Amino acid sequence: MDDDTLLEERINANVLQYPKHLLSLVALITSLQPVYFSHAINGVEWGQSINALFYVLVTLFTTYTLTQVYIVMVDSEFWSRQRHFTEGTEKDEKLLRRLRLQVAVGYTLFFVNGVFFLMCTCLMTYIFRHTDPLTAYVLSPSLTSALLLYIAHKNKEICQRRLRRHK
Repeated sequence: MDDDTLLEERINANVLQYPKHLLSLVALITSLQPVYFSHAINGVEWGQSINALFYVLVTLFTTYTLTQVYIVMVDSEFWSRQRHFTEGTEKDEKLLRRLRLQVAVGYTLFFVNGVFFLMCTCLMTYIFRHTDPLTAYVLSPSLTSALLLYIAHKNKEICQRRLRRHK
């Protein structure tokens, strides 16, 4: 039984435990920025049923994609900051682990939300300004969130490669 307990502790030591559902709430709030921009600046009315349908679908897609981006980036940022040696007592180790997780979450939210805001605004304002406003709304957050997901997965691959070299 002690071997099973030890194995379970080792497995759980490599699993990050934090409220991932709150990242979905942050992603929803972030994905509402293009909705406001599209309505206030481009004049796409949400009272029309087709526009409302696109608003809901694109917002749900963007929220889901940004949530996945947050999860992947927090994971890779945390493990890239993890030390490969013991830095002190077990109590200090737990505090440092929690601090690393807070730093990883903070960095991820700042980086992803900043890039999303800038890219989405540039796409809607400059790149797609001569297209239909509804098309600009559909393409801007969708392309931005998909690109961020691609970048997050590439970042994770690079971090895993770097960690494998240190083992």
